[in-house]
Parts: sequence; structure tokens; C-alpha cells
Amino acid sequence: MPHRFFISSGVRKKVLPNSTRQVLISSGARKKVLPNSTRQVLISSGARKKVLPSRTRQVLNFLLDLLFPWQCLYCQKEVENDFPLCQNCFHQIAIFDDFICPVCQKRLSNSKQKHRSCQGKTHLTALGIVSSYENSILKETIHFFKYKQIKNLVQPLSLLTIQFLKNSFYFSQFPKNNLLIIPLPLHLRKKKQRGFNQSELIAKKVADYFHLPICSDILLRIINNPAQVSMKNANDRKLNIQGVFQIKNGDNLKHKTIILVDDVYTTGATMEEAAKILKQAKVKQVIGLVLAKG
Repeated sequence: MPHRFFISSGVRKKVLPNSTRQVLISSGARKKVLPNSTRQVLISSGARKKVLPSRTRQVLNFLLDLLFPWQCLYCQKEVENDFPLCQNCFHQIAIFDDFICPVCQKRLSNSKQKHRSCQGKTHLTALGIVSSYENSILKETIHFFKYKQIKNLVQPLSLLTIQFLKNSFYFSQFPKNNLLIIPLPLHLRKKKQRGFNQSELIAKKVADYFHLPICSDILLRIINNPAQVSMKNANDRKLNIQGVFQIKNGDNLKHKTIILVDDVYTTGATMEEAAKILKQAKVKQVIGLVLAKG
């Protein structure tokens, strides 16, 4: 697993002397000081699994845990979790009650409930928002997960999502034998650059917990469009996302109920575009599920 010494510069400055920080943090310094095999063992959990036997990995992980314990990315207290968010901060993230109508934002307590006045205005049947993006702890956790590549933060974020679904009366009414989870895809270039698709990691945790099928290669992102976050105007976001998605093997989607997973819902343009493409493949309905509404 990714280890403790590259979480934040503030934490590193507190724990490590300058020379050690340079070796562990800077790829240039690592190349100068450490042989390639050693760099791989220290930095990459995947490489550790390939290079080291299980017992040695356990010892190495124990030493790393001892020397470089996680510190909460928000309050900076040392934590005992295998992710850098303490229990106190985690429990300060309030979870919303249930799914809502994507148009009027009213709570949907019945899976058969439809708002006639909202029909035709969205391709989504419902939208599940786990928590508020105004919560600074959640906002910072999502930011570190996406842009600082701290994959271990999938643990608290997926736990929040799972708890939301467990609490949801709307979700409890879904016929589970016809559900399929699909994460909102990244373009291959962006996924390679980031190292993972954050929506896919969360979707896998949710699928595993509820024993639901997941498909990550049926909805494709074929255009590497500029990031939506760089655009403040809702119409610009809508134009920016048009035509970026494509369906592969769409026959497998007929009459399915899709849970479409993403991290943050802002204007909804990205999820609407993906839902539109999915509906063209004859899916029964598309349910959006996001960590927060920005």
C-alpha cells in the first residue's frame, strides 16, 4: 500500500529530516541515491508484491508503519487506520438521508415515485448524494484522493458511500438481480497520468460490499476533453462534455438498472451526458451516485 512519507509536505517536515525527505519524496533524489530495485520496493506496493516474499513485505510494512505512521490529513493527529483520516474527522462528515430528484432536488422515498413535472428534463431517474461538498473534511479528502494520488483514501470514501446506501430506503427497494454498477470513465490518457480512476475504485468497493456486478469497460470516454472544473459556466460545461462517451457491447445493457458512480456532481453535465448515452443503449433507468454535490 502507498506509505506514509508522501502524504503532505507539512507532515513530512514534522517527521523527517531534510536529507531523508529528499530521498523519499524527490524522484530525482531517489534516482541519485537509491538503486532502481530499491526505489520500486519503497514506493510501489505492486512492486513490493513482485519483488519481496510475503513475510518480508509484512516486516517492511511493519517498519514503515512504525517509522512513518499515517497522520490525519485534516487535523494532523497520528492515526491507527490504514488511511490518513482519523475517526474523529471521519465522523464529522454527515451523510444525507436518501436519493433525490435530479431536477427539483426533492427526496425520493419510493423507487416507483416519479415527478411528472420533472420528466423530460433529465436522463437520470434519481440522484444519490452521499454528503455535502461544503464539508471541508470531505472536500479535502476528495482532493487528496484525486490529485495527490493517495489511493488509501478510497477506504473512508467508500465507507461513506456504503453507509449512505445502507440507510437509503429508496435503494432498498431496487430489484438487485437487475442492477449493474458502472463507474464514470476517465480517458485512457488521464487515467494513465493519474494512475487510477477514482470513481472506479469506489464503485468496486460498493459492488463488493453489496455483491453487485460491476462493469468498467462498457462505457468508454473517447475524447480527452478539458476538465469540467476549469469551466464555471454551466452551458460551457454542457458543450465541453458532448460526444465524449461511447458504449461498447451495448446489447448487454438492455433493460438493466444502472448505478452510475462519480465523485463530485456540480452542474450535472457529465453525468447527464453519460446517462443519455446509456439510455440510448436501452437501459431501463440510470441512477446517479456521487460523493458530493459541488
